[in-house]
Amino acid sequence: MNKNMNRLIKATRKIPDPRRQWGNLRHKLADILVIAFCAIICGAQTYEDLELFGNCRKLWLSMYLELPNSIPSADTFQRVFEILDPKSVAKRLRKIIDSDEILGKIIAFYGKTIRGSKSSEHRAFHILSAYLTNAQIVIGEEIVNEKSNEITAIPLLLDEINIEGAVVTIDAMGTQTKIAQKISKKNADYVLALKGNHSDLHDDVRFYFENENGFQQKTIKNKSHGRLEKREYSLETQIDWLYGSERWMNLAAIGAAKSTVEQKGQKYEETRYFLTSLTDINRFSEAVRAHWGIENCLHWHLDVTFGEDASRFRKGNSAAVWNVLRKTALEYLKKSDPGKRVSIKSRRRLAGWDNSYLETILGVAAEK
Repeated sequence: MNKNMNRLIKATRKIPDPRRQWGNLRHKLADILVIAFCAIICGAQTYEDLELFGNCRKLWLSMYLELPNSIPSADTFQRVFEILDPKSVAKRLRKIIDSDEILGKIIAFYGKTIRGSKSSEHRAFHILSAYLTNAQIVIGEEIVNEKSNEITAIPLLLDEINIEGAVVTIDAMGTQTKIAQKISKKNADYVLALKGNHSDLHDDVRFYFENENGFQQKTIKNKSHGRLEKREYSLETQIDWLYGSERWMNLAAIGAAKSTVEQKGQKYEETRYFLTSLTDINRFSEAVRAHWGIENCLHWHLDVTFGEDASRFRKGNSAAVWNVLRKTALEYLKKSDPGKRVSIKSRRRLAGWDNSYLETILGVAAEK
């Protein structure tokens, strides 16, 4: 058996089967998940696609899977996805991150709403992901029904993953004293965005950077295709004057990041403000920039390459399971570059055409 397929099958066999374990189970859970995951890598976007992929690749799949009753139907895939635990799927399909892979790295906490999952019975699923920015992989997620619940989801996600020695970045919604305390107690640093939810603190920090000087500063300029972008970072560690600063555990500095973009005669400016336990301007600027990179590195691919916003999976856990499989497939595809700057979209096509390349992609599966 190909060792890469063996790793994937071994991992899926450890995922708890939510179906009743008596009566006639026509299809193995491992078979269902391996077919679905391979199909999603190759471009599948619907349950019908999963069935079609299975039938088209039946000879190849039968080399590795038991398939006691041939290929599952689209309805079977749907029923299983609706009751599967997405966290169990993620845990088994993803590589377990070692402590030395976290040390000094940046973990961005970022939420995404799956817009097509809204129904008359519930709001669209909102999924909070912990994203290891240097490796461009998701190391954990919490599923919430609406974005305001991120405040309660963030501590749960912090409890589930290893962040020791890392820098955790979070949007303004997660800028809470208890969250800063939890991060600090887990021996990690933080960069927390400031907005209207802490209006007085936000205004004090904004006023300081607009009227004072002498703080650390760093400027980065980029010019590409007629677009000029300038990013100006500021960091102040002398914050004894900041009212309420003692409430934020390990708070060491306040920061600002001003972005100026000039293109086609138009100029756009935006300044964001932060609370942070970091004291070095280089680390601070790296963390701020890495946090916003998740939009291009993860969310853009989910929506454009994998068509997540256009999907209409609404029942049970289906939207969340598809999200986990898409994110994991993206991680596998990124690690299997065939050379010559082949895009993710083209890699999916290549996997659909070439069994050997699909097996290479699956080689990044972790030994479980």
